[in-house]
Amino acid sequence: MQPLLILPWLAAGLAAQTLPPSALAPQTGQARDFLAAEAAYEKETQLRPSPLAWQRLGLSRHLQNKFDSAIPAFRSAIQLDPALWTSHLFLGICLYRTNRFEEAESSLQIANRLAPPRDPGRDDLEFWLGATLVARRNPLAGLQFLERLLTRNPKHTGALELATRAYAEASIALWNDVAERDFESPAGWEVHGHALQSEGNASKAIEAFRRSRQLAPHRPGPGLALGFLLLREGKPQEAFTVLAAEAKLPASAPEARFYAGLAAMQLKNYPAAIPLLRAAAKNRPANPEIPLALAQVYLALAQPTAAVPAAQRAVALAPRSPAAHEILLAVLELAGLSPAAAQERLRWQSLPPQP
Repeated sequence: MQPLLILPWLAAGLAAQTLPPSALAPQTGQARDFLAAEAAYEKETQLRPSPLAWQRLGLSRHLQNKFDSAIPAFRSAIQLDPALWTSHLFLGICLYRTNRFEEAESSLQIANRLAPPRDPGRDDLEFWLGATLVARRNPLAGLQFLERLLTRNPKHTGALELATRAYAEASIALWNDVAERDFESPAGWEVHGHALQSEGNASKAIEAFRRSRQLAPHRPGPGLALGFLLLREGKPQEAFTVLAAEAKLPASAPEARFYAGLAAMQLKNYPAAIPLLRAAAKNRPANPEIPLALAQVYLALAQPTAAVPAAQRAVALAPRSPAAHEILLAVLELAGLSPAAAQERLRWQSLPPQP
């Protein structure tokens, strides 16, 4: 198992540069969001190629674990702007994840030279550079970067000391076991949980996210990941409890309210779902799944008139969605708006075929 990359410092910056927020959520289950982001950035690199456009394309692929196809995107970004140290960093990570350690070291060393001394991304840079050097059987050089990281962040001491001992024994397998045994910090357990989730080990990921929450109950992030997994594993009551608590944290992600609303829907607790979904829609106005879920809640409560605006919003955001189309037809008919329903049918029939 290799550590899963989570870089909130870069994610926040790229989000401000038009990366869809859903593509940077802690969980990675919404593959359609990633694919949509990738397609958008592929088009952007064709129409308006720029270093940041190529970097965004590389990141959208990286988030889908498409490391091989992310590599040329980051290389293109660097070709246009050799000083773009974040692309050097991500290129190095992708090369590491494809076991091309020598090339990874070269890219990460360049990133190390270019990165500002006090940039928050230096923790991740030094972690990956240290790991790469150790993977290349150069543990002393790797340890220098890991110790530098420890100086700033002593909470990583246990995990990194164990990693150093593991690589001193020249065993990549032991390094991969580090997070499973000794990553005793809230952030460490959260990273470990995401790694386990990416490997399909839901039960162990749930344990890791729970451990992260136990160590820091008021820290946002692991509760969202835990609730999402519980919801996916068919445990809506547990999911709702976790997500409702996560949604109350000051810095929680809007997705916590969305998933809490979905959990409430599964529990048929529709009155609880309404304020959660409304809040989620306010914070994620471009996500068609949220108003679609809200329309279904109003339908379940036999309130078709209230469902109409939500269903119309879902269709406006996703005009080709069969689900949104069918829900809108249903609520319009139930609300006694037959002319509007007929107009929606005509709109649907008149849609040109997709290329």
